[in-house]
Amino acid sequence: MEIRHLRLIKAIVEEGSITKAIEKLHLTQSALSHQLKEAEYQLGTPIFLE
Repeated sequence: MEIRHLRLIKAIVEEGSITKAIEKLHLTQSALSHQLKEAEYQLGTPIFLE
């Protein structure tokens, strides 16, 4: 897992939503989704549950 993945997860938790994390990190929805899926793949488990 790379530091960008940890920053992404931290931003989602701190901001309380993916939408706000997108704004904070200046990413597109697609980029955030891709990075989150990458992190989940590397960990072998979902990070956030619905």
